[in-house]
Amino acid sequence: MKRRFRVTVGGKVFEVEVEEIGVEEVSSAPTPTIPTTVVAPKEEKKVTTPPTPEVKAEVAKAPGLVKAPIPGTIVSIKCKEGDIVKTGDPILVLESMKMENVIYSPTSGRVKKIHVSEGSSVNAGQLLIEIE
Repeated sequence: MKRRFRVTVGGKVFEVEVEEIGVEEVSSAPTPTIPTTVVAPKEEKKVTTPPTPEVKAEVAKAPGLVKAPIPGTIVSIKCKEGDIVKTGDPILVLESMKMENVIYSPTSGRVKKIHVSEGSSVNAGQLLIEIE
């Protein structure tokens, strides 16, 4: 049996005649089926970024001594010598392992001495600020 087709190749139209030769008969064997399972859609989980961790400064034997709780780099100092601070006031920011950690005043008083500067590296337990 001959069949005619119109084919476009590269923008040119061709009319072709095709003859079927030796068509194989489809066997009557059952077609295998693939078992399927239906998966319920997963619930969407809200991804929230964790807040900046709050690291409490180590309270030394003298409550006015603020020491570094972890090693890192001083990013910013939020007070100056002579400033009055209250318990819980942010006094400096310490970066450790690419995370900024706010250090809060452990006590109320006047900032007596700042022992570090912005950009300086500190070790855990190093004295940062004295509050009297």
